[in-house]
Amino acid sequence: MMTTYRLSSHLLHPHIPFCIQPAIHDGAFHLHRHDFSELMIVLSGQAEHIVGNQRSTIKTGDVFVMNGTVEHGFSHANGLVIYNLMFDGQKPYFETSGIRVLPGYQALFNIDPLAREQESEVPYLNLQTNVLAKVELLLREIEEEYTDAALGFEPVLMALLQHLAVLLVRNYPEQANPKQKNTLALARALSYMEKNYSESDLRATDIATNSFLSTRQLERLFHQFFQTTPSQYLSDKRISRAKELLVSDINLSINQIAHGCGFSDSNYFSRVFRKQVNVSPRDYRKQEFVNNR
Repeated sequence: MMTTYRLSSHLLHPHIPFCIQPAIHDGAFHLHRHDFSELMIVLSGQAEHIVGNQRSTIKTGDVFVMNGTVEHGFSHANGLVIYNLMFDGQKPYFETSGIRVLPGYQALFNIDPLAREQESEVPYLNLQTNVLAKVELLLREIEEEYTDAALGFEPVLMALLQHLAVLLVRNYPEQANPKQKNTLALARALSYMEKNYSESDLRATDIATNSFLSTRQLERLFHQFFQTTPSQYLSDKRISRAKELLVSDINLSINQIAHGCGFSDSNYFSRVFRKQVNVSPRDYRKQEFVNNR
């Protein structure tokens, strides 16, 4: 029977949906799933990484993200020293709007995990020795803050995690092979959406042009990775952001939220919102207020 690990069972601090754990593997580690996403950083050693039916070799300096629903494990591990950073993949604890707009972040955290489910020859981010040394120091600091929980540790932990995320995505390699080119092109598209989703006149053609793709190429990549169209993905992003604002800022009117999320007309926004969420924006706000009291 497949083992499923749960984030809640790993947390030292239940109010913080994040955990960090170092691990050492030799031999094999069984196939498993989890209800969280996982950033994995290999400090030393190597192993065969099994993702579903795909197999690839991981080694010192490799960095990758696993989605929780995907079964994975290791075989033939030889002195594999790895850091596991566990978080809610739907809402990463350390994610900010400033990080989401970085193409490398979209590639490492959102696109590569999906690509790795489909084929085994997806390149890993591999850190050079000097960068890996910086990353290891950060990981030790993160582990210490998380474990010791000294006074004021939460803002320090958040700052360290954001520093780590930016350091990793700055080093995302722009390799000149077809698989990497597709990943980076799609990452540019997602980044452009993040920066411009509030513009009501944003179109798929604009996204394609700014990603150095034809509209047809853009549509093909969105279908391959997300099983949807760029336009629908953009609409989903706008509604997702609207849901956040409806709950996080009760002083914003429905009209202000509509315009801030790329809808030029609040009535149209309400229709789209109701179609996707099954309630009106106003009723959604009321429900969330009651549920969170």
